[in-house]
Amino acid sequence: MIMALEINEKGAAASVIAAVTKAASFLEKETGVKPGLAVVIVGDDPANHAYVNSKSKMAKQCGFNSIQHNLGEETTQEELGDQNGLRQTVVMRESHA
Repeated sequence: MIMALEINEKGAAASVIAAVTKAASFLEKETGVKPGLAVVIVGDDPANHAYVNSKSKMAKQCGFNSIQHNLGEETTQEELGDQNGLRQTVVMRESHA
């Protein structure tokens, strides 16, 4: 006989969020380092922006820094691959957050 298992999704999600929030707080208190989420989004697709915004909101709820770079649709792969310039921008933004 196969047994069905009922999963409380909201309870499970709340448990994970609480654990991540606690871990982020501990990391910041112990090391002075605040975890973060940095996202580069290319183009103006509303679905992509909605997805990234939801992740940013959750990151902030868990105590993370959240940085988003919006690049135009015309951005080339070469421009996107210029990680050095992007890395410098992210570091500058974090230090002024």
